[in-house]
Amino acid sequence: MKKKLIALVLSAIMAAGILGGCGKSGGGVQEVDFWSAPNQGQYDYWVEKAEAFNATKTEVNGKVIEVKVQQMPESPSSEAGIQTAISTSTVPAVSENINRGFAATLAQSGVVYDIQDEDWFKEILANRAMETAVEGWKIDGKQYVIPLYINPMAFQWNVKALEALGFDAPPITQAQYEALIGAFVEEKDGKMAELGVTHTFYRPSLIRADQWWERWYDFQMVYQSYNGGGNWVDGNTLSLDPENTKKAFEFIGALGNSVMTGEITPLWTLDQVPILFSINAPWEISQLKEAGREYGVDYVYGPTIVENEGDTAYSYADSKGIVFYKHDSISQDEHDGAVAFISWVYSAENSAKADLEWLEVTSMMPVRGDIAENETFAPIMEELPALRGLAEYIPNAIPSMSHAKMTEIQTALTEAGLAPYMEEVLNAQPLDTPDATGYVEAAMEAMRTAGGLD
Repeated sequence: MKKKLIALVLSAIMAAGILGGCGKSGGGVQEVDFWSAPNQGQYDYWVEKAEAFNATKTEVNGKVIEVKVQQMPESPSSEAGIQTAISTSTVPAVSENINRGFAATLAQSGVVYDIQDEDWFKEILANRAMETAVEGWKIDGKQYVIPLYINPMAFQWNVKALEALGFDAPPITQAQYEALIGAFVEEKDGKMAELGVTHTFYRPSLIRADQWWERWYDFQMVYQSYNGGGNWVDGNTLSLDPENTKKAFEFIGALGNSVMTGEITPLWTLDQVPILFSINAPWEISQLKEAGREYGVDYVYGPTIVENEGDTAYSYADSKGIVFYKHDSISQDEHDGAVAFISWVYSAENSAKADLEWLEVTSMMPVRGDIAENETFAPIMEELPALRGLAEYIPNAIPSMSHAKMTEIQTALTEAGLAPYMEEVLNAQPLDTPDATGYVEAAMEAMRTAGGLD
């Protein structure tokens, strides 16, 4: 292994008993460790897939492959859990739940396989019609990840509150957004109180520097919409535009003390939803349906705010995928077995059904180029119209930066800029927007230092 990653929170993870053993070989059987994302739905999905694959008694290198599924640790983050597993030789052969930025960290450390020239990888691309979609996942011209799903993020609006404020659709432009905030202020003790709406925006993580990944949703999507797309970091250069960064800060700043930072779960299934809008969670679509919430009646998705009518509304692509780990503790037989398992899941025979089942279980869009026209997916699009509403944001959704110090960069953004700015915002009245200039300057300097950026 080219470089050992620093062990993070090792004692806590070992105490919790979540470090799995490496795949074992014996009696003509090769065990293959697979880590799912740390949530029950995705774990259940992969357990079912592993059981179906194991029943085929597939042999690789003369051994029957048996896949074992385990949820990856998530404290303080799944990324930290994987880093600890690498440094303690307990890393699995393969896992899901890897975003592009963390993939860059793993690739730089030489602990994941470059798969772009593998025939089985090319077959998976063809089976899922994703040859174009995968281009955005390249890291230094190479492919390390099989993209699994994409959630184009959007704003989720309280339809009843919008209608009470005289809006028949979510705001699109800056002017419409400010008009809506003004209407909320005027009706806070009137129509909003009658509906139980106490705040405009729900976002507890705005004051949490440790939740660095949340900056994808509440900063990146807003910044890129004002900026006309583009990256935060190009190569080793911080490419944030200061003026548009200021606009992104002040998008939140305009809400003043109407931002809800206290945690309420589950928010959108309450009898009276206490907020005007939040950032959507596509994986909750099925839960909302089960709770009797109807898309277009109780909630609706809207685009990221743009400065002027006609501007493109960009958003964040919450997209993660599968990687194969390269480590001394993983034998060639285990690696080959992991490849056989993933190749089986996304074979020509199985891929459409596998992706449909994924969509049914998670409500997260599989990365496929044919999802709109493939008849396999037509019934679920009819059953869950929210998915159709979300799909329109896929083309302009931008994934995370591919920089090995993404965590440090996004943590610095919050610590030096956004969190201190929020202290002032939460003491201001709506539309009495605090000037974010100094906070942006401090954030950008801290991000350069944290990431070693120009």
